[in-house]
Amino acid sequence: MLLALSAGTFALVLLARGDPAAILAATRAGRPATPEQVEAVRVELGLDAPAAVRYLRWLADASTGDFGVSLRTDLPIGPEIADRMGVTVGLVAGSVVVALVVGVTAGIVGAVSKRGLLRGVLRIGALLATSVPAFWLSYLLVLVLALRLRLVPTSGMASPATWVMPMAVLGLPAAGVLSRVVAVTLREALDRPYVLAAVARGSSPVSIVVRDGLPNAAGPILSVTGVTVGSMLVGTVVVEQIFGWPGLGAYFVYAAAARDIPALQASALVLGGGFILANRLADVLQVLIDPRSSRGPGTHLRIPRPRWGRGGAGQVPEDVRAVTA
Repeated sequence: MLLALSAGTFALVLLARGDPAAILAATRAGRPATPEQVEAVRVELGLDAPAAVRYLRWLADASTGDFGVSLRTDLPIGPEIADRMGVTVGLVAGSVVVALVVGVTAGIVGAVSKRGLLRGVLRIGALLATSVPAFWLSYLLVLVLALRLRLVPTSGMASPATWVMPMAVLGLPAAGVLSRVVAVTLREALDRPYVLAAVARGSSPVSIVVRDGLPNAAGPILSVTGVTVGSMLVGTVVVEQIFGWPGLGAYFVYAAAARDIPALQASALVLGGGFILANRLADVLQVLIDPRSSRGPGTHLRIPRPRWGRGGAGQVPEDVRAVTA
């Protein structure tokens, strides 16, 4: 998947308009560059080689951790990504907390509520949260919270108050998805016989939900959480640019605007790797919680065949043989 991602990114950059050699030559000269200057930069950066050769060269270096030098900043790409990665990881981690708190709470309320009106309101709220584009929600929060109410700054990350809007933009759509998953899976779990047994024992409603319901609904919740974490990583491309955060998402946008092919490929590879890693970690946690989820569709439980009576030792009735097979 990472190999396909890197190849696709390289191909899309080639199809985009603009010559990176001309852009870099003009930046260095401080004025429109001459054809000789552009050609010299193209030879210096190896852009005169065929596209396949350039991609294979980059892939060989990237496999050793060397992402090359940025055409825009003329600095090594690896340290730049490492410096910005902490900002993006912190933003995603805070957004995950927002998504879990809001989504799980709304899902529990929707699952245990007996009022159809409240369930409808929560369902509509989840639909709106997942349908609103990130850029539109970002500007709406800036207009309301920053400009009208003056509760938080419009951009930057100088104080904890500046984390409110970016985390809300990334966390609320994920909370909408989680709330529906929690509501459906928890409602199914609360209809199981062991919940009825817990009610008969006199367990409190809170204990039933926390001890009996949520653990049995944790598998689907973890799966959706892994996907939402990956989506948050991709969403930082928009959010960090709007709110002026110096993270990996903003680095990706700057590289795309400058046709900085090595930086663009490296940042896309890291973001894609984070998406894959988040999903794999969710799968591992799901297996640890419920080992049955690790069995594939072709895996069956092995049921030992019993021995029957003295005269029938080793003889299994036809109906039992059909079931155990």
